[in-house]
Amino acid sequence: MNTAHFTSSQSHPVAFFVGGTAGVGEAAARAMARYTWGDSHITICGRNREAAESIIASLPEHPQLHYEFVASDASLMRNVKTVTSDLLSRLPKPNYLVLSPGILTAGGRTETEESIDQKLALHCYARLKFIHDLLPLLRKAKRAGEDAKVLTVLGAGRGAKIDLDDLGLKNYILAKAAGAAQTYNDLMIEV
Repeated sequence: MNTAHFTSSQSHPVAFFVGGTAGVGEAAARAMARYTWGDSHITICGRNREAAESIIASLPEHPQLHYEFVASDASLMRNVKTVTSDLLSRLPKPNYLVLSPGILTAGGRTETEESIDQKLALHCYARLKFIHDLLPLLRKAKRAGEDAKVLTVLGAGRGAKIDLDDLGLKNYILAKAAGAAQTYNDLMIEV
């Protein structure tokens, strides 16, 4: 039996999981609910409502629990803006921002409606936009003496050399795109 439990300076932490309907994001959301014994506000953001509802239905019950799903395709920056604007207007803070949106495909460059490669959009630009837009709330939590942490999961330290003449990857090679996204993600967090 796992007896680990969450320890933090605040009660009822607020956590936002982008890419939380599967994989690492789902596992992180489940762990947060389990280790806080349900005494948390967990928001799962992703495209798959059915998966999110199944995850939420399986999370621990607690009188203080607050679980919710926010539907969004994070490959479009306008959707990220809509989500972050909504969160800024109604949440007092996020204590934890967990970013793991992604796509695994062997296909070539797939541009979004916003003319961004879909892989770069999910693996880099959406993550940066979520952090940038929610930074005021993270700082507010930190000033209140609470945890304010960001976790982005994407091949840390496994990036590649950046082609400064092709940052948007118009000269697309799958391995180059994967390495670039990882490097961009690492540099974003470092800054």
